[in-house]
This record gives sequence, C-alpha cells and structure tokens, in this order.
Amino acid sequence: MINRLKVIEAEGFYPYKNQAIERYLLDTCEDGEMILYLWANDKTVFIGKNQNAFIECNLAALSRDGGFLARRFTGGGAVYHDKGNVNFTFIASKQDYDIANQFDIMMNAMRLLGFNASLSGRNDVLIEGKKFSGNAFYKSEDACLHHGTILINSDYAAFSEYLNVSKVKLNAKGVKSVASRVTNLSEYRSDITAQEVKESLKTSLKARYKDAAITTVTEEELPRPAIEALTRHFSDERYTRGDNVFYDVAFEYRYEWGVADVRLGFNGSVIEKAKIYSDTLDTESVELKEKLLTGTDILKSVDPRIQDIIEAYGAK
Repeated sequence: MINRLKVIEAEGFYPYKNQAIERYLLDTCEDGEMILYLWANDKTVFIGKNQNAFIECNLAALSRDGGFLARRFTGGGAVYHDKGNVNFTFIASKQDYDIANQFDIMMNAMRLLGFNASLSGRNDVLIEGKKFSGNAFYKSEDACLHHGTILINSDYAAFSEYLNVSKVKLNAKGVKSVASRVTNLSEYRSDITAQEVKESLKTSLKARYKDAAITTVTEEELPRPAIEALTRHFSDERYTRGDNVFYDVAFEYRYEWGVADVRLGFNGSVIEKAKIYSDTLDTESVELKEKLLTGTDILKSVDPRIQDIIEAYGAK
C-alpha cells in the first residue's frame, strides 16, 4: 500500500544525467513509496533498449547539430526529446505498481489542463487521433517503472531530420511520416507551458493518494558518486550506439509483438548467430528469441516459439 509520495524534478537537460537519476530512483525505491520524476532532455534521440541506433537515427545530422543519442533500458521505439517536451516517470515497488492506475493519474492530469485524451494500442496517448505521449515500462528485481513523454511545443521538423522510422511501421499505421501522426498540446492550447503540465501531474498524483505523506527531493540530495557513475554508463558510446551487425541475412518484418529487424548468420542451414533489433516493449522476449534461434537448423526446426521468424525469413 502506497503511503509515501516522493517528487523530484530534474534541474538540467543533459540526457545521460537525467537517465542516471531515473535509474538511481528505481534502484532505491522502497515498499509503500510512489516516486514521480519529472524531466526533459534537449535535442536528444532516445532509442529503445533493443533498437539499432544506426538504423533508427540520422547520427550524422544529430552530431552535426550538437544533439545527443541516448538509449533507454526500457523497450519501445525511438522518440525525439527537446525542451518542448516533458517526461514523467512513475516508480513503485512490485507490490504497489499498477500501470492502469498510473495511466489514470496521467490522464486525469490532462483533464485538469482541459485536454480530452485517450489511450491507444500498447502505449500511446492521443488527442483527436494524434499521439502526444508514448510510454514504456520496466521491471527490476524489486521495483517497476513506467515512463512517458508529453509533447507540449516540440519541434516537428526535428522528427524528420533525426529519426529514420521504419516504412513497415508507418505502413501498418497508414501514415506517411512520424510527424504526421504526432501532435503538441500547444496545438489545442497555445498558452500551455511545461511547468503547468508538471504541476498538473503533481496535483493528480496527490489527489489519487490523499492520505500519503509527500516529500519533494532535489538533485543535491542524491549521492553524487552514484549519479556520476550512472551518467558515465549511459553516456558511453558502447552503450548508446551498440553494434551494427549485418550477418549473412537481414530482413525486417512486423510481428504481433512489434517491428523486428532480424539478422542471421548461417553455417549451412544452421543459424550460428542471431540478432534482433526491435521496438517491442517486451525486451526479455527479444533476448529469448535470439537464444532460441542460435543453433537452430531452419530445415528441421518445428519449435513454435521461433517458427514465426523462420517463416518470415522464408518469405523474403
């Protein structure tokens, strides 16, 4: 049962430090506690855990313009962050974590601001059919995390400049570009501000847990060595970029669980190595499929857990 609320706002726009604070809060969350972390990054392409940075992002343009590439430890697709965007993170212990409840808090915050928002698909929040918030989720050993974006006055042009969105994904959604399917809150309320959105989220959280004690935490109260160590981890190019492995065969396919860029290396009909880049929210399933594929003879396998990938490969 949640009886304590903790609210913290990031003081800067450096993505790797903001990630570090988020991870630290997740790792130190206690039973009976709900943490609301509010943050924003500047000129950042933020890719999901299992995505290929070289495919999802125009790295040359981003670097040229002084932007940042960051990789989440959650799943989902690539998004663009700037100062016209506010990010929120809910963190609670496994026994107190409730995605539906957290979405209710977020949706109520939007109603308080005068917006009629609705949930869509796996993780999107829409206004009049257009996405202004994408969400992703994570479970550690002891605690769980739900974070999302809220587009307020973000630069649409940057979406096309820095993001390379899969044609398979766009075709499935019946749109021509990522910019055509997103919207800013400022399109519906020109006077809306980032601080107003943050205050509404806080108000909605307090209304949901009326009897819980609330504490506001500042960055200065967090242990500097821990935050600095995590910042170094999240800013390391070996983590942010990962690999760009082509193997013998590469194909892209849309499955029920998400879009996958599958890379296979063969010895005859046996898969010697497998890599799957994906926007799926279920990051553990990607790792499992890679392990199952490795060592598989595609002429003999009847394992239903990997048959869909083998069939998609055969269709190419």
